[in-house]
Amino acid sequence: MTLLVSSLRKFGDAMKVRIGETTTTRYLAVAATTDGRLGIFHHHMLPGAAGAAPHYHTRIAESFYIISGEVTVHDGTGWHKAHAGDLMHVPENAVHGFRNDSDAPAEMLIIFTPAENREAFFTGLAELLADGNTPSRAEMVALMEKYDQFEVDEP
Repeated sequence: MTLLVSSLRKFGDAMKVRIGETTTTRYLAVAATTDGRLGIFHHHMLPGAAGAAPHYHTRIAESFYIISGEVTVHDGTGWHKAHAGDLMHVPENAVHGFRNDSDAPAEMLIIFTPAENREAFFTGLAELLADGNTPSRAEMVALMEKYDQFEVDEP
């Protein structure tokens, strides 16, 4: 049996993107470094960060682990408050969303299985929202659908 080598990614070394004026995402584990099996992103949201409207993915499961603060999460039935230590797991084809409705910053890990190159989606989102730009609905839908994300009307 041949043993493989583990990898350590230091938080400060992780690629970071700024999404609009309210959110910073660091790519801790990405498809290229996990053989496509796992993606883990550190998501820091300022108060009032819009996050993601209710949507689903057809090919990936996603989990949200709240590190600090309060995150409002959508579980397919409605919006609920989640706090540090809480975890929401979202299987494929399950409606979910998140935002920061609180008056304090919030941090969470977003975990994707498989990784599905989600970093390209977040980088594309950061590019669309750069410099205060407001992308068109068509631009947003094209980006989402390219990366297996489909919005739904709130139940």
